[in-house]
Amino acid sequence: MKSRVLHIDDDPAMLKVVAAVLSRDPTLETRGCLSAEEGMRAAAEWLPDLILSDVSMPEVDGLQLLGELRNRPLTMGIPVVFTTACGRFEDIADFKALGASGIIAKPFNLRELIGSVRGYLALAATAVDDAGPAPEIGIRDRFKDDAALLRELRGPFEAGGVPDDLRHVVHKLVGVAGIYGFGAISDAAAAVEDGIAHMTSDGVARADTLAGLDGLLELLDRNSGPQPD
Repeated sequence: MKSRVLHIDDDPAMLKVVAAVLSRDPTLETRGCLSAEEGMRAAAEWLPDLILSDVSMPEVDGLQLLGELRNRPLTMGIPVVFTTACGRFEDIADFKALGASGIIAKPFNLRELIGSVRGYLALAATAVDDAGPAPEIGIRDRFKDDAALLRELRGPFEAGGVPDDLRHVVHKLVGVAGIYGFGAISDAAAAVEDGIAHMTSDGVARADTLAGLDGLLELLDRNSGPQPD
């Protein structure tokens, strides 16, 4: 599965350059936003693995964005790396004290940009591994609730409806199931999400995505309810 990188910068040219460079790495998927407000919405909906953000932006700047992300449960754990011309040691220390993972200084060395992004993604993965066991959230009950919701959404989707709600549910499952060690559910949810995303552009049949959804439901049923002794 590709690592998701959200890039926030009020300069359209900067978004275009970074997207073009990162697209050369087949393991990365990128999305660009022109404002902090747009970036906050995208972060909550898309749940990227890493956020690259400019610091100096109108209305809401990068530091305010970081504070908002840290105050929201869905986004509080997403690592944020500032892309800024402020690259002095004291700037880096200040940004890290506020919760940033680091900086990538402007102007970018385009040859090194992919390596820098990969490095921060690796650090984020290590931090997750070192964080200890995930907190108890009643994951099996969560699977039961998600299965019920997916069954409600299945009918309209089969009838040709817009799959936005369905995609949102399976996307959340990709992350939470993987965190709690249910790799098969995470992979099945990712396959359904991918099928929905490419259903029109790549001509993937709706029936194929429905078959994947049915497989995901079977896995959820098998792993929902009270934990076996």
